[in-house]
Amino acid sequence: MRTAALPTFRKLYARIRQGNYSAGLPSGAYRVDIAYNYPVRSFGGHKLLVFSNVSWMGGKNPFLGIAYLVVGSLCVVVGFVMLAVYIRHQDQDQDGDNDNDEE
Repeated sequence: MRTAALPTFRKLYARIRQGNYSAGLPSGAYRVDIAYNYPVRSFGGHKLLVFSNVSWMGGKNPFLGIAYLVVGSLCVVVGFVMLAVYIRHQDQDQDGDNDNDEE
């Protein structure tokens, strides 16, 4: 596992894509055994187990997914504007070339 950049972080351990629990975990009590392979008490840290759902836009913080959608949409709009300007000026350039040939 890579070192985290910030003091508080979450690491996605696994995704349940198929099998009995692919639609979700049924309510009830669960028992989880966690090995203490990396001691965190020496620096006052603690470990937590969080069950969460991950959507197509990300996990806990949807900012990155929304930012990608906004920037991508802006790029598409700017691309269409540039295409329209190119086509408009291309027609003007062709008209100007025909005038020069007649003289």
